[in-house]
Amino acid sequence: MRPIAMAALLLGGGCASANHIADYQPRQRSYTLPVEEAPREAAGSAGSLWRENRPVANLFADPRALKVNDLVVIRIEEIADASRSADTELDRSSEAAADIAAFLGVLEKLQEDSDFRANLGGSSSSRFRGNGSTGRTERLTATVPALVRSVLPNGNLFVEGHRVVLVNNEEQHFYISGVIRPIDIDQENSIKSSMVADAEIEFTGRGVLSDNQRQGWLSRWLGWIWPF
Repeated sequence: MRPIAMAALLLGGGCASANHIADYQPRQRSYTLPVEEAPREAAGSAGSLWRENRPVANLFADPRALKVNDLVVIRIEEIADASRSADTELDRSSEAAADIAAFLGVLEKLQEDSDFRANLGGSSSSRFRGNGSTGRTERLTATVPALVRSVLPNGNLFVEGHRVVLVNNEEQHFYISGVIRPIDIDQENSIKSSMVADAEIEFTGRGVLSDNQRQGWLSRWLGWIWPF
């Protein structure tokens, strides 16, 4: 093979596959029901055109995800807003006074020679005030197609979706998995993330922008050992 043809072959092979920023292993999650259920028997006699839980059974319904490897679109709309505050204030004050007019004739003798006064007094005061507050707001909106990985014995579907977006050396990964009910899938074969049970949603990124958001290893090490 000539060198020019070999170079063209290598160049074409390199363009055929996508190059990620780093090695990436797509995440996969196995899901099982906490409690096993007995499988339901299919209705209909042998040779009948009617079979329960078959796509052709829904003659008057829009085609939706029903079996393994079917596609369903998940619209991720996660909004979390939490806040909490506390305010505590304590105030205490006390005061006491006493005047001893006579004590076995001793006070009279002392008062004759000086301006001595047998007065006793005392006071105390304490005050405490504390307040604190915390808050957090998050919002994530995305659309991720998912595949039906398994059909559970009760008819629900375990789905898993993954999406990779690469723009200007910045790689973003969307991942979602969970359990959905076929009845919750709308006419456009999509479902909201709020209807996904046991959901796991991840949105991570790596690349130039993500690297610049992290401190260097020396700064992190000094921050870890610095006692002040």
